[in-house]
Amino acid sequence: MALDERKRKSDRRKAVQQWRKGFYSKLAKIFVIALAVVMVLNIIKRDKSFSEAENRVLAKRPELSWESIKSGKYMTEFESYVSDQFVLRNQWITLKLYEDKFLGKRESNGVYLGKKGYLMEVPADPDWENVKRNVESMSEFAERHSDIPVYMSLAPNASYILKDKMPYGAPARDQAADIREVNKMAGDKLQKIDLINVLNKHRQEAIYYKTDHHWTSLGAYYAFGQLAKEMEIGNTAGGYNIYTVADDFQGTLASKSGYHGSEDVVQVYEPKGIETDYIVMYVEEGKKSTSLYESGCLSDKDKYTVFFGGNHARVDISTTQKERKNLLLFKDSYANCMVQFLLPYYQNIIMIDPRYFYDSVENIIQSYSITDVLFLYNVDTFLGDNSIADVLAEEIKEPEKEENAEDEEGSGNPDGMNGEEDTEGTEDTDTQQ
Repeated sequence: MALDERKRKSDRRKAVQQWRKGFYSKLAKIFVIALAVVMVLNIIKRDKSFSEAENRVLAKRPELSWESIKSGKYMTEFESYVSDQFVLRNQWITLKLYEDKFLGKRESNGVYLGKKGYLMEVPADPDWENVKRNVESMSEFAERHSDIPVYMSLAPNASYILKDKMPYGAPARDQAADIREVNKMAGDKLQKIDLINVLNKHRQEAIYYKTDHHWTSLGAYYAFGQLAKEMEIGNTAGGYNIYTVADDFQGTLASKSGYHGSEDVVQVYEPKGIETDYIVMYVEEGKKSTSLYESGCLSDKDKYTVFFGGNHARVDISTTQKERKNLLLFKDSYANCMVQFLLPYYQNIIMIDPRYFYDSVENIIQSYSITDVLFLYNVDTFLGDNSIADVLAEEIKEPEKEENAEDEEGSGNPDGMNGEEDTEGTEDTDTQQ
């Protein structure tokens, strides 16, 4: 009897071992087939140059060379390429989000999953050596143009102003301390405009998007009140007509994190009782428009680009404003929705994004008789920027002379927007465009 029992146990053990062997063999085959399918799909899939979901340029396949292999550059770039071009990449990001949430994590792909549906970008540590170089260049620029007021205003990000919406225990930079450090570097050459207090007063309102890293038009409106006061450009006492142009906006942080549980409203503001005609010139693209807004972008993923269609190296705006005030605006994308408030108070607004600009700043100042200069950035972008110093350090270049007199006439003011014969300080603009 004991022998029969031992035999039955031995048979059961062999059967289990045989089943396990067959199961793991099938599992391995499925894994190999799935891996092969993914590899084939990645090979035949067309590479994408731009991700609308993440609003950024994707890595391209690196060129293979002995030097790049020896230096290790090829493998680094190839790793970025595979990561960016991997098949069903967005779906994998979403799957990772669900995994992180199941495990109790409150951060996904560099984005904090905050309270009440808010997504917060994890702020990067500054490169203080590069920041110092930029700020010193800005101070030297202000000193060279001591006859022109030069303002600097750094807008704090949602992760600082809306600290109560951050996940419990999530680390966040003290951007007030960062701004104080920048102001200390700048000395007294730049006129600093603090936006922290005014934004803190309205932190219970929708001054930042839930799904995007920008402030809303409402946040820009409150900031404009402070700018207008300190720059002495007046404010719109009559108020604004507010138009909602989208109510289903899911911004770059939603795409980056894979979280799509919130939607945002995009609004534009029009001052009451002030009619300002204007022309927008996209200089690098050679395109003109009669609106600050690109309505076609409302059907795109990134609806914030309704303001100017996104970032450009240089944008010139000429208005029918009678007072001869001309603004040179150095900016990042935070400033794009601010210009709608600045528009009625300047005859010309020249917007420069130093990340893409390679022309002469000094020629613009001379050609447009600039009366105000404003550096307007969000803190995180400013602390990571490496282009400001290079743009400001250039030497004065002599404007080229146009042989065609018709091109010179009124070129600083496209289509004669000011309705005046006097075009002093604007006649060389076509040369720059």
